[in-house]
Amino acid sequence: MALGLTISMTGCGVQGSAVAGEVDVRTLAVGNYPTDPLDVRAKTYYGSKDGKAFALARLADTVVTGTDVDAKFGHNVLALPLLSTDTTRYAMVLAGAVQPALRDNGMMFGFSSAASTHELAQSASWDLTGNFNPFAGAAGNPDATSFNVTVLQFPDQQRAQAAADQMEAADFAVSDQNVRVTLDKRPEAKAHWRPGVASLAATTSRGQYVVNIYVAQPQPDLDGLRALADQVFAAQLPLLDQSPALSPREIFRMKYDPDAMLRRTLHPGDYPDPDPIVEATFNPRGYLHYVSDQTTWNPLLTDNGVDRISTARKGGLLLRARNPESATALWSGINRIIPGSAQPPVGVPNVACVQNPNPKSGTSFEAYDAWNASDKYLCTLHYDRYVARVASSQLDDAQQKAAAQYALLANSQYL
Repeated sequence: MALGLTISMTGCGVQGSAVAGEVDVRTLAVGNYPTDPLDVRAKTYYGSKDGKAFALARLADTVVTGTDVDAKFGHNVLALPLLSTDTTRYAMVLAGAVQPALRDNGMMFGFSSAASTHELAQSASWDLTGNFNPFAGAAGNPDATSFNVTVLQFPDQQRAQAAADQMEAADFAVSDQNVRVTLDKRPEAKAHWRPGVASLAATTSRGQYVVNIYVAQPQPDLDGLRALADQVFAAQLPLLDQSPALSPREIFRMKYDPDAMLRRTLHPGDYPDPDPIVEATFNPRGYLHYVSDQTTWNPLLTDNGVDRISTARKGGLLLRARNPESATALWSGINRIIPGSAQPPVGVPNVACVQNPNPKSGTSFEAYDAWNASDKYLCTLHYDRYVARVASSQLDDAQQKAAAQYALLANSQYL
């Protein structure tokens, strides 16, 4: 639904008048929010730190979600980008005993994700004792079958192999009751379990990557645990083959917005501020890591041909669907997730607002669920093949964000 404006450029503004039947976005109540793309308002300067943010988002795109492994794993438990300098985060998902293997082999960055057949209760505090805690503070559910996948990138294949061997050896040595296990379909992986305990850990290298897997079931059935570990590896390893590891030079030269998604995403800031979660672009898999209910969201994205998703810090969430008709269907599906309604912004077409009935505390990755589930109000709109979502703790602010996001999508067609 293009705006059909007659355009002339003056600085960064768009001058002209709307064609009959179209919305004149200059009349919308946008408050102080910008309505021009960020690349029109600011120059992009960033360094290796920002490149790593995009590299982490790219890695998230290649780490399996629960439904990649089996439809029964419909509940996300964890999504955690890992930087080499942030050892606290590694302590959330890997045993303290493996930390030297990461350091000594020059681990660059990683990503950890976990999924379950049932919801797992989130703990109010992290366990940083060095114990293996694959769900980063989530309490176990006796009825749940769950898994964690942590993918780490190393500078070269040799150091990745050495790290995988050392990690397994260190983890195995934690208990004298551990027993080595061979997987049927992945015999090169190093695996172990403790008899009578309903879990198994396995580690292997793949090029410059190391893949560490933890699987848990309600009963200590070794054959079942081995089969599940094989299933997770079978889903994960081909994804890494499709996304070769990045060199430091390639990381430094990663582009901020290669798909022209972030320029269409509401960004209240005056300059780019890349982050692997709150300011980056993903494929659907990468975004689904941050959505706790994959059973609802995965079909919405798949059925409507969503290929790219972007988020901007303190701004909006943007999804690109197959075509305008698919965007309309996606918008309708998202609006059905939370029942009820709130007053939409005046004069903005194709927008629906809702009061979030259960705002999250913002203390876990679920703060990003459904873009920003810690906020009280959510507004969702569609324009052409794009669906956007904004959020705020105040309804009038959410309305202004929605109006600004609509105007930005319109202006992005021309600027």
